[in-house]
Amino acid sequence: MKTKSFSLKKILSSTVLTAFLFSYSAFSQDDDFENYRFDDDKVSTQKTPYFALSFGVTTSFLFMNYDDINSKLKCSDPTCKVLHYSLDALDFSGPVVGLGFNFFTALSPLVNNARLGVSYFSGSQTNEFDDKTTFIDPQDPQLKEQQININYNRKLSISDVGLHFDYAFVPMKSLAILPGIGIKTGSMTLEQYETTLPRDWNESPVLTTGAIPNEKLEYSYVAFAPQLNIEYALTGFLMLRASGSYMLAVDSPFSKNAWTINGNNPYTGVPKSVKPQGFSATIGLYLGLFNY
Repeated sequence: MKTKSFSLKKILSSTVLTAFLFSYSAFSQDDDFENYRFDDDKVSTQKTPYFALSFGVTTSFLFMNYDDINSKLKCSDPTCKVLHYSLDALDFSGPVVGLGFNFFTALSPLVNNARLGVSYFSGSQTNEFDDKTTFIDPQDPQLKEQQININYNRKLSISDVGLHFDYAFVPMKSLAILPGIGIKTGSMTLEQYETTLPRDWNESPVLTTGAIPNEKLEYSYVAFAPQLNIEYALTGFLMLRASGSYMLAVDSPFSKNAWTINGNNPYTGVPKSVKPQGFSATIGLYLGLFNY
């Protein structure tokens, strides 16, 4: 009995001694263990990808080249220049201003920091003035001179829809910079009319001076627009955006005739500069979800 008890104590003592020696050997193999610490700099933290889902209202300013448009409508006849010297008031200048909307959504988690958007724009510029001229009605037995009023009107209008792809960089909280590309399809319309006043449903116009032709020109186009957007999320639900882009327009491949006049009649010989292209600036206010 004493032998068994002695053997059991011996076994327990040997086990404890072995465990102690193993532990001491393990700790002594690393002299720097006491100096070891977890380095927070080595722990990588993943940033939250740009995310936004939004709808906004925009105001845009398109700066076009009007040189060829304005020169086409100048009076070529010397008499016309004298009688209608004020036609210069019909010249287009400044930007085409319009309103639109934009909807976009982030493509995360499919493509982090990327987004896809759809836009619509409609803008115009209108110039007009009233003039007076003398007129002798050949059906009047006394051939008396009459004075009639004439309204001259010119309007340039543009409308298009677009698909946009942007990639976001977030340099600081709530601020995002997004370069991208837009592809648009739309139409530009140039209308110009000379109207004698007053007019009546049952009467034909008494006079047309021919100072400007009564016509409606339409141009169908596709445009490519490299763009840069700067956005600031005022809150998690409200965002302000400023954008700059440059539109490059080409004839639409979806139309049989890119240029038409007074309906679907083909119109040729239009200078290449007469297109809705140039620098465009846009500001917009957006409602949605913003997490950046």
